[in-house]
Amino acid sequence: MGIQEAIGVSYEALIVIIKITFPTLAITAAVGLVMTIFQSVTNINESTLQQDLKIFGTLLILFITAPAIYIALRDYTLVIFERIAMLQ
Repeated sequence: MGIQEAIGVSYEALIVIIKITFPTLAITAAVGLVMTIFQSVTNINESTLQQDLKIFGTLLILFITAPAIYIALRDYTLVIFERIAMLQ
């Protein structure tokens, strides 16, 4: 395995990580933004409200995207195992 192949494998791994984490990060950031604006407008200074909604939103999106996460990780793992088998 050369340097270019190692860089290619690392690049593919980073792309898979981004595909897996982006929906969760986007939903969490959106919920945080909406709650910050809501708290600013209504002068509610309750920090646990924002944290609770972020946790709920994160869990909800993880349950929704769990099959896609599984498929992405399974496909990438199979590709890596095939590359390992080719080395021998």
